[in-house]
Amino acid sequence: MVDRPILRFPDPTISERRKGSPRTPPRPQGPGRGRQGQRFQATFDGLSEALESNQPELVLREDPSGIAPERALVFVTAGSVQGFARAAQAVGLDIFAEFELDELDDFPDGFRPAGESETLSRTLYATMPTLDSFRRILALWNAHQAGRRAPRNATPWWDVFDLLLELRPWGPEDRIGQSARQIIEDRLPFDEEEEVPLELEIWPAASLERRTGWARETEQRINDLGGRVIDRSSIAEAGFTYEALLAGLPVSAVRDMLDDPGNVRGLAMLEGVQLILPQMIGQAAPGDVDSDVGDSVPEGEFPVDAPIRAALFDGVPAAGHQALDGGVVIEDIHDLVRLSEVDQRFHATAMASLILRGDLEADGAALQDTRLVSVPLLIDGPDGARTPTDRLFVDLVHVALMRLIGGEQALAEDVFVVNFSIGTPDMRFASRISALARLMDWWAARYGVLIVVSAGNIGDRLEIPGITSVQFEDLDANQQRARVSQAIRNATFDRTLLAPAESLNSVCVGAISQDLNGQVPANQAGVMFLEDEGDSKPQMTSALGLGPFRSIKPDVLEVGGRLEVRAFPNGNDTSLRPLEVSNRTGLVAASPRGGVTATQKSRGTSSATAMTTRAILQSAEALTSEDGPYAGQELPRQSLALLTRALVVNAARWPDDARALYDEEIVRLGSRQHSRAKAEVCRNFGYGVTTANMMVESPDAGVTMVAHGTIRKDHARIFRMPLPESMSGGRVPRSMRATLAWFSPVNPTRAQYRLAGLEAVVADGIDAEEDKGWGLDLKTDGPDANMIKHGTVWSRRLVHRIQTVPGFGANAEIPICVQCRDTASGGLNPDDDIAFALAVTLQVEAEVQYDIFNEVEQKLRLRLRQG
Repeated sequence: MVDRPILRFPDPTISERRKGSPRTPPRPQGPGRGRQGQRFQATFDGLSEALESNQPELVLREDPSGIAPERALVFVTAGSVQGFARAAQAVGLDIFAEFELDELDDFPDGFRPAGESETLSRTLYATMPTLDSFRRILALWNAHQAGRRAPRNATPWWDVFDLLLELRPWGPEDRIGQSARQIIEDRLPFDEEEEVPLELEIWPAASLERRTGWARETEQRINDLGGRVIDRSSIAEAGFTYEALLAGLPVSAVRDMLDDPGNVRGLAMLEGVQLILPQMIGQAAPGDVDSDVGDSVPEGEFPVDAPIRAALFDGVPAAGHQALDGGVVIEDIHDLVRLSEVDQRFHATAMASLILRGDLEADGAALQDTRLVSVPLLIDGPDGARTPTDRLFVDLVHVALMRLIGGEQALAEDVFVVNFSIGTPDMRFASRISALARLMDWWAARYGVLIVVSAGNIGDRLEIPGITSVQFEDLDANQQRARVSQAIRNATFDRTLLAPAESLNSVCVGAISQDLNGQVPANQAGVMFLEDEGDSKPQMTSALGLGPFRSIKPDVLEVGGRLEVRAFPNGNDTSLRPLEVSNRTGLVAASPRGGVTATQKSRGTSSATAMTTRAILQSAEALTSEDGPYAGQELPRQSLALLTRALVVNAARWPDDARALYDEEIVRLGSRQHSRAKAEVCRNFGYGVTTANMMVESPDAGVTMVAHGTIRKDHARIFRMPLPESMSGGRVPRSMRATLAWFSPVNPTRAQYRLAGLEAVVADGIDAEEDKGWGLDLKTDGPDANMIKHGTVWSRRLVHRIQTVPGFGANAEIPICVQCRDTASGGLNPDDDIAFALAVTLQVEAEVQYDIFNEVEQKLRLRLRQG
């Protein structure tokens, strides 16, 4: 029971989306038909000659580096071409991949960037042609060059020809990207007898026959090079296709591939292979936790009949520990328990402990409405916990989810949230969404499951250039922290999210450097903190955003244990390293070593993620409790997932440290660069540090309301929030947070990956005027209003601390209009129901003589009595 429960919105009214005035963004310009003809006519002439021969396919395939049927064909255009996917399909051309490339500052003569930009944006389309599609493309090119108008529905082809930068086969440089090449090189063993594991992703064709044929050719090439296929995966679901081989290759074969990727007998020239990647390794490093620091007798027991609502994907927890006993069920789907050393099960034991009981010293109370199912994906050993070397990680996760909640014989059908505190070393996000993140997005959209992912712990050091370690230690605390901030800023793109943290439909969690037990460690020689006690700053090792399409990632930050660091000399520079072993700081959790009451200290984004999962489970319990907004109801998985996802972001707020960073960025970037400054804050803090109490009850001097439902493309739902009459005309500071969460369908082959975008405005119907002050003359605060539109959480922060509240009557309401738009130029099916949840918090930020919670609650009760 809580004193100020979260309230429920009345049922909404149905409306249509307010479309406003269409805006045409500036587009790049090409050099003109004649110049394009000079650049590409020779290619099309060669194609024409081949097609007129007696054996066109044989002629085209004679040149292994030329365009040919069933060989991926790449179009690179300036900007993007709206409608090209449909136009390509009309001529029998499948588009398997579409993504934005880095912008060019040195581009061909005649091209002009969009608007005032000085760089040229580019989009790559990877297609799979046939002889028939070649004939149709050639006919369209000839018509374009003749100056004729585009045939019906073929206008996108004219745009492609006008903006074409490259027309070429998918080649070795596409299959092995620069970052993948670097990781493969770094992992090459010295021993020539060892094998090198590589993942080969096959083109995601809809046809099983085509994928199987490409996989067969790839396996033959692997065998020819002296390698072997270690594992294979074939996932073909509506909306997600993944075909891959895990190959073990001789060191010499891999070196040859890197030295001469264009060798026609090498892996990098295999036509059925889309990508060659280093093996994705899931890992929980031993430095995340420290053992043998004490004992703790837990409070309370877990109800034996509590449903299993949460899953832990990790190593193997010590389920017999007193803090976990009765609360954890292990499902050994992948037969890994027997491979995990019992006294090395630190990470999963800590994660399970933090989920089920929180910090054992600061909290320790057992969750009463849920138990936890643990599915081991990692093998615990002396060097930490790692995924098995003979399995594809994507397949491990997919099989685990399918067995848990996806099939008719689901092992834990009540699970609505999955904790994924697993890092993938080296797999940093760099614009292309990983297969694992795409899989998670698909699972969220298809099955309505919420996956909580750690942002990742980046690196074991931070380099501070231009100052020796002795000089650095002589600086005062503020000077040291300024140097650290500058070093992190300079290394931003080397400290990005670790896969699968870029998943759009998941909750991505970063860590703040803070403990919960209230103990302040004594000063220790050579050991320093990068924050003062009570500060809310990200840990030095917490990975940075942003996410795909400049979405806000991490979503939130949570307490992850206070980080201690040391300064080490590195020539004339300084290297800062977190202490790998320390029993002075961290979150207190159960330990597998030292007895059934033993504890350990845990730090990092893994711990923060587990604490967030705990808050989500507590929020779910509050939603259906006796005084909750859905008292007595059995909410389905999707509804619980979305309501708690909306609440965890809605409960987040930029702390003073985030606002201080904004001020620093404004000074650095210039007084008018507000959006860029806010983007830097979001890169570090996301939507802010979450407050768990605000996920289970309304705040002091405030009220929180929630709703959930479904919506279709170009439709709207209007939710009405009663206004507390006592605020009318008063001179009182006030704030509001409004958060929408949804699981968007995705199209992994498109640059416009996310199909559905939701937002909220205050307007009472399609023809009503929008109230940009949200009924209370509020102004935007926190993240930039444009940035919040890029993900699958939309969270608006509004505030007014000075002016008088506008006057309103006793029955006044705020009509919050939730509306859905197609963000993929026709990719969203108008018959698709997009599930969503809404959370809104209105708060008075001063002492007043009235309680707006009571007023809103009474108005809701009156409305219910009146029907």
